[in-house]
Amino acid sequence: MTEVPVVHRDAHLAIVDKPRGTLVVPAPGRTGATLVDLLARQFGQRVLAVHRLDEDTTGALIVAFDESTLAALTELFRRHQVERHYLALLSAAPSPPAGRIAANLDESGDLVRVVPRGGRTAVTHYETVARRGRCTLVRCRLETGRRNQIRVHFAALGCPLAGDRKYGYRQRPGERFPRVMLHSHRIRFVHPVTSSHLDFEVPPPEAELRVES
Repeated sequence: MTEVPVVHRDAHLAIVDKPRGTLVVPAPGRTGATLVDLLARQFGQRVLAVHRLDEDTTGALIVAFDESTLAALTELFRRHQVERHYLALLSAAPSPPAGRIAANLDESGDLVRVVPRGGRTAVTHYETVARRGRCTLVRCRLETGRRNQIRVHFAALGCPLAGDRKYGYRQRPGERFPRVMLHSHRIRFVHPVTSSHLDFEVPPPEAELRVES
């Protein structure tokens, strides 16, 4: 595999452009190099995962180089002080075209479910960006970071992500999506060690996910 693209790197952390088809950390029953493994070899030093992206999700991801930075970044995530924007291609148009999705998620099984009570609260803000044939491109901002959150929220609205068979997408004639069409587009936060303001955008690999200027 070629080197993982690096968006930002300093003595404490790095922001990388995660490729599709790569697990961030090990998972039960899975073998092969993870993103953390690849980055450790690439950087020649220990790499610690701060947060996760699904295997097929691409884009901006933060890793730390030491335990103290990891703890500080984890606290920023806990306080919702890391701003994360995603681009998602939906198989249908959401109604309303922009809004706030708040639903409790049960993450106990392989398939995350929306539940009327229990679970953990998950909040996603979204806005429609453009139509892409029969699909719709939306920009999302995470208020919380639950497993499969964006995928589950839009499936519950009746518009699963293009390519996401796990959460209800059904392929239509002429549609060929190589993956779940979700991309971590922008990440913004204050560096927990240097106090510098970090704000980076990572363009998606597929044209269907790109925002036209």
